[in-house]
This record gives sequence, C-alpha cells and structure tokens, in this order.
Amino acid sequence: MENEFRDLMVETPNEANVFVCGIPLDKNASVGKGARFAPKTLRELSSDLPPLDRVGADLRKTKIFDYGDFIDDNFDKLTWDLQGFLKNDGFHVIFGGDHSIAIATERAFFDKCKLIGKIPVIIHLDAHPDICDEYLGSKFSHACPIHRALDYGFKDENITLVGIRGFEAQEIETFKKHTKLDVFKADDVKQLGVNTLIEILKKKYSDEKYELYLSYDIDANDPAYAPGTGTPEAFGMTNFETMEFVTKLVSELNVTAMDLVEISPTLDVNNITSWLGLKTLYEIFSSLIKANKIK
Repeated sequence: MENEFRDLMVETPNEANVFVCGIPLDKNASVGKGARFAPKTLRELSSDLPPLDRVGADLRKTKIFDYGDFIDDNFDKLTWDLQGFLKNDGFHVIFGGDHSIAIATERAFFDKCKLIGKIPVIIHLDAHPDICDEYLGSKFSHACPIHRALDYGFKDENITLVGIRGFEAQEIETFKKHTKLDVFKADDVKQLGVNTLIEILKKKYSDEKYELYLSYDIDANDPAYAPGTGTPEAFGMTNFETMEFVTKLVSELNVTAMDLVEISPTLDVNNITSWLGLKTLYEIFSSLIKANKIK
C-alpha cells in the first residue's frame, strides 16, 4: 500500500534496521477466525499513523523494509523462508496469522541462534500456554507452538510464559513434566508488577550468550481492550501493562525478533485491536531507539 509505515519505509534491505513480514494464516485457529487479514490491516492502518510515540518522540530513526507475506501452510517451507528473513542484521517483526505460525518462526529463530552460537529463548506473552501436544486432532493447532518448540530443541529453562489465565487440562500435566519452564500468570503480573517481572527476566537472561524471541498474542490483553481476537480470555493484562512489559523487555534484553499474532480484524470493533497492536509496536520502536539499539 502507498505510504505504508508512514515516513519509516526504505526501499532496500541494506538501508533498514527493522524488517517486517506477514504470515496470513489462520487455518489452525480453533475458535474465531480472521487473523489471516491482520497483516494487510496493520499495513493499511500504518499509513495513517504518524512516526511518533505516545509522548511525541520522533521514530524516524526506524528504517523499515517490508518483505511482504510468506503464504504457505507448510511449516517446513515457512521455516526455510523465515531462516532467510532472520539473517538480516536488525530487529525482526512477523505479523500473524494465528499463533500456530510460531511453530515455524520459533524453529527458524532456534536455527539462527545455533548458527551464531547463541542460546535461544522464547518469551511467550499470551492468555494461553499453547503447550498442548495435540488439540482438536492437530499437532499444528494454535494451541501447540510451545510444545512444538520443546520438541524442536528449546530447553524448559529458556521458555517463559507471561499473562497466562486460560488452561487446558493436558497443559497442567505437561507443566509437571517441564518443571524448569517459568509461568507467570496474569495474577502474578498483577501482584509482582511489570518492573519486578522484568528484573526477574534480566537476572535469568541478561548474559550476552542469550538471544530472545518475543511471541506476543494480542489476547494477553484483556478483551475489554482487545476484542478483535479469536479466543478472548477474561481477567487479562491492561494495555499499559503489556506495553510496559514489551518495551522494557526489548530495551533491557537481547530481543532480536518478535511476532504479533491473533489479531482478527473480522472480529474487531472499529479496528481498536489492530490499532492497539500497531501502537504497541511503535512504542517498541521508541524503546529500541532510546536504548540505542536502533541507530
């Protein structure tokens, strides 16, 4: 679209410090569909969004190159495509799609980290653990990406779940087998506060040997703030809590890639959920600039 990512787009990857792609796939969503339309909607809305953060700071140090969409429901093929995408030197943003896309994105991230000698870490910000081995007869459901990550080689101690408040019985049993996997429920976030949670993560992952992938499911936000999602879950985090969490995370730890998933424009009201995702992303850009990670 003309003027996509208003005043932030560049024409070649060599000019960029932020790389964007979309995976418009929602066939693996179990309840409400429509997340396949999110990459298109987010890009369209971005043309109307000034390159400034919520307090007026200039974001034009952000130089975005958009790779377009990877359109494939074969996760092996998607992983291959994403391995190439993640080779760029900069910050990487992947628009879903339902959360099953993380099966491919996290595999590609794992492979990249192994190639460069880093320990791969997943920070999973979500209402749901997504650690089912199989859901509704499928191992590729959006309820399964964390289990698939464990299968692929991620270590328990290098996966942290945040904002959780909706569980399947099989997931409770899985947690008993993976005791080093950290789970911070939405209640824990309320009690600890975002700053304390970030300090816990810094103590665990601040060493330069770690590289982090942020997987942000919009339903981590309470549905009062984010109604346009396929599996809304009550008693969630506020917009400010999620925004503060992701911005502090990217500024204080080595986060090099993230996804933004489960935004469903067809289930939304006046695009407020899409706007939430987009505005939060721009706050992430601001945080990266302030931390001198975007120059």
